[in-house]
Amino acid sequence: MRIAVVLATLALGACQTPCPAQRTEPIHATFECEDGSDLRVTFQAQPDAALVLQEGYTAVQLPARGAGAGYRYADNGAQLRGTGRDARWTRPGAAETVCERTS
Repeated sequence: MRIAVVLATLALGACQTPCPAQRTEPIHATFECEDGSDLRVTFQAQPDAALVLQEGYTAVQLPARGAGAGYRYADNGAQLRGTGRDARWTRPGAAETVCERTS
């Protein structure tokens, strides 16, 4: 009986809060990094991925990976992770650099 009451309460609570609209349009962002590089990133909803462009390097398409808070995109040794305006960028063979979103 207690379980039924708890489940009913949770179901009613879920109905009162509308779900946020799903993002469908890509989000374009520019980051300035401590190592002097600039990143242009396109965050896509379908599939959930990030296209990272760094001057002098080949563009990298990174699928979304689990992140506790914020975001994380990674594949084959490349990783972009962050929260808010702050991000950390790692390219294979290079040290991680801290970046800040400028647009």
